[in-house]
Amino acid sequence: MLKNMVKLLMVTSMEKTQNKKFFKNKIEMVITLTIFVLCIIGFIYLGKVDFSKDKPTDSVKMSMEHPQVSKENVYEYINASQANSYISRSKMIILFGTSNEWTGYYASILNDVAKEVGISKIYYYDFEEDRNRNNATYQNIVSHFNNYTLHLDDGTAELYGPTLVIINEGVISLFDDESSHIHGSMKPKEYWNEYNLNLKKNTLRVALSDYKGS
Repeated sequence: MLKNMVKLLMVTSMEKTQNKKFFKNKIEMVITLTIFVLCIIGFIYLGKVDFSKDKPTDSVKMSMEHPQVSKENVYEYINASQANSYISRSKMIILFGTSNEWTGYYASILNDVAKEVGISKIYYYDFEEDRNRNNATYQNIVSHFNNYTLHLDDGTAELYGPTLVIINEGVISLFDDESSHIHGSMKPKEYWNEYNLNLKKNTLRVALSDYKGS
């Protein structure tokens, strides 16, 4: 009996102590709960935020990577897998490019003519990383254009940027890699003089007009 009374007194004493501690920490508890509620609200808000709005559009991305190209451009980025799939289509346009300045100049010329003719979308595939890795998807893309690509001394075929491919009714109607093979110290600004620029625009104008009209 005595033991039970002692235990009861100890329990009562502990409860009182805990209650005192509870009331002493009440302000801290309120602050903690407030922070907890605010965190939940924050997570809910962040869950509803569309962060894709902060990402640049393909057209803006193109102009950022290639300053020669206007922000008002027709380019839509695709990856290696998409490019590999799209080249089997009966009708499509892909510009194969790299980070070099030649790609920027060509993309600018092509964009001007495309907008003039009324072409609203041209796929853009930057193959530089895939070429460096020489992965299977890139190899398959190159093999598709085996009759058009430049072959090295050992027989290996490679893509070089910029290369424009237009497929119309299942046939490659244009494979243009002219400016990707210019060597030496010549700069694209020098190469695209008035004569070469007008000649290229005329060529693209005819090719894109045929593509749109078919």
